[in-house]
Amino acid sequence: METHLTQPNPIPKGNRLIVAVDGPAGAGKGAVCRAAATECHLAYLETGAIYRALGLLALQEQIEHPEALAQRAVTMPFSYRALGAGRFRAFLGTEDVTDALRTEAIGQAASRIAALPAVRTALLAFQRRYGDGQHVILDGRDVGTVVWPDADLKIYLTASLEERAKRRVRELQELGKNASFPEIYAAMAERDQRDAGRADAPLKPATDAIQLDTTRLTLTQSVDYVVGLVKSSLKRTDFACTESAIGSR
Repeated sequence: METHLTQPNPIPKGNRLIVAVDGPAGAGKGAVCRAAATECHLAYLETGAIYRALGLLALQEQIEHPEALAQRAVTMPFSYRALGAGRFRAFLGTEDVTDALRTEAIGQAASRIAALPAVRTALLAFQRRYGDGQHVILDGRDVGTVVWPDADLKIYLTASLEERAKRRVRELQELGKNASFPEIYAAMAERDQRDAGRADAPLKPATDAIQLDTTRLTLTQSVDYVVGLVKSSLKRTDFACTESAIGSR
């Protein structure tokens, strides 16, 4: 019998700051958000890791049907944990799958299943619950447009395709993996097209997002800019944050 997942009711933000950071692969979202989360004492979620984790399970368990994938999304034992000193690791149960989730094969699998409406619906509630009552920063491709359309701060990070491909090659090489720039460039271009062209939650800046092109910026410059935005938001009286809760630079 075919089952249908219903759209979960939005969970109120309450009195916590929600920061939504979107953008294409290789724009620097992860590194910038991890640094901002560490410095500003925010819970952090790389939403793409959820899809990658499901992509990994789909390959391991040979799950292909959209409804079966959606049901597995509900039961998968995924967690994203801060280990101190700005380090964050992804887990399936007790297994650290951080490095496995970074492979190109898993990235492509994640992009394909992310285009399935049933899967996106199944994972939406998890993203909205993340962090419980904490201030939180989430990065992904539809955080500011779908997951948290009423986020307090929305940022869209981007960079040229060539620069993003170069960054991806460097990242893979630092992990000791072989990386071909032409292959990475082509795969990233294909992924950009798929993410932007999907009917459900396409990749695009929220109309009220602050857009930041990181092509010619160093990581430090990108981090400084985003941290400044977050700290300004945290100082708003409706979040009742103290300087000690914000952290100092």
